[in-house]
Amino acid sequence: MAQPSRLAHLKWPVFLLLVLVVPAVMWDDLIADVSGSFVDQSIDVLRLLLSSALWLAITWFIVRLVDVVVWQGIVGRRLGGKVPRLLKDVVATIIFLVAISGILGIVFGLDVTGLWATSGVVGLVIGFALQSMIADVFSGIALNIDRPFVIGDWVRLHNRAREHIIGEVVETNWRSTRLRCVDGTMVIVPNGWIARDLVTNLTNPTPRSRFSLYFCLDFGVPADRAMRILEAGVRSANGVLKDPPPKVRVNGTNRYGVEYEIRYWLLPADTSPSKGRHRVASAVLDQLHRAGLTLAYEKHDIYTAQMPNRQLDVSDDRKEIVHRVDLFSVLEPDELETLTSSLKVRKTARGKDIVVAGEQGDSMYILVEGLLEVFAIIEGAEFEVGRIAPGQFFGEMSLLTGEPRSATVRAATEVVMFEVRKKDLQPLLGNRPQLAAAITEKVAERKVRNDRRKRELNETDPDVGETATLALQILGKMKSLFGF
Repeated sequence: MAQPSRLAHLKWPVFLLLVLVVPAVMWDDLIADVSGSFVDQSIDVLRLLLSSALWLAITWFIVRLVDVVVWQGIVGRRLGGKVPRLLKDVVATIIFLVAISGILGIVFGLDVTGLWATSGVVGLVIGFALQSMIADVFSGIALNIDRPFVIGDWVRLHNRAREHIIGEVVETNWRSTRLRCVDGTMVIVPNGWIARDLVTNLTNPTPRSRFSLYFCLDFGVPADRAMRILEAGVRSANGVLKDPPPKVRVNGTNRYGVEYEIRYWLLPADTSPSKGRHRVASAVLDQLHRAGLTLAYEKHDIYTAQMPNRQLDVSDDRKEIVHRVDLFSVLEPDELETLTSSLKVRKTARGKDIVVAGEQGDSMYILVEGLLEVFAIIEGAEFEVGRIAPGQFFGEMSLLTGEPRSATVRAATEVVMFEVRKKDLQPLLGNRPQLAAAITEKVAERKVRNDRRKRELNETDPDVGETATLALQILGKMKSLFGF
């Protein structure tokens, strides 16, 4: 049974129909009572007007009945939403055209066949003049019936002759479809273009979509190392979904080097494709820089001496990699040489714990390649509280003060790290005790900044007094632990 609101949709057509049906049925009786002052011609005019009005009233009633029963009822339930206005208007126009033909043929007794033939010739001329607009209109009808996208979907329009268009569908009307692009502009695309182009719906059948970026690295970079660094980069980018996880594949080779494909997933409604591409590219380039790698490029170098290293390697270039770490930027060249010569390289598989909260430890780690996740126990449950990217370090408080590990650090990808042990740092502090103050200053700044971030404060620079106090506390524990 139709709902009251839907039945109210028929109220005025039914009322007008009743008003016109009564005089139409009782026409002969009414005319018999009319005074002879009315001429026969006036009576015929009134009859024609009444009959035409009755035809139009019946047509209006049929259009509203189709709207209630078909569009709002049968079709609406199958589509699970509103029927496109364009489709309803086209059907209503056809019904009214049939009604007008009936009025001309039955009420006025005109030859409808000749009229349609004449109108067909005129329509042919108009059609040639407006063929592009007519194509857009019929393409709009097809789009509303086929429904390759709905309002709110993100789509990509492909075309060889022009740049691809990516935007959110905000409206589809008779002639065009409006897309809101990520730069805030509104692009009005003729429906005929959409019907001829390849359309990719980025939010259907699922709201997430997969995208790809390509990077080319030198042949000298091992594939496993390249994939580890690239995967760490895409995983560290904001907006990239963890499920399905990003993946890195060797896409092929070219004259510059090996091309890698990075596949990642986004929710276009939350992170636009262009913004996601920017974030992934920025994160990957940062990972490559931290690892000492550069993108492949065309080379025409001629060397008359020993060729310099184009890519840094964990085994041969420890000094340069460690020197980039903020904590050890205070070391002199000879001290840096002493430290790096004794560092231990550790490789850890994905999903393995490096350190566990609450355990004792006497070493710290410098991440060289890959991505680490930091977890804390909150009310008995484990939550991810941060990530560690190449060039960053962790575990320094346990090394310098002997405190237990404050968090669990887990490998999100396969990782390569330098392990700095107590025995590696002992000779440096013995030769230059004042080095401890410089190191603890860096550690204190980092700890204050992290603590404030946890408290969700917006200050970016740590308070000098707070840092100095904490640095003195760490230095005192460090002297006791290292005995200098």
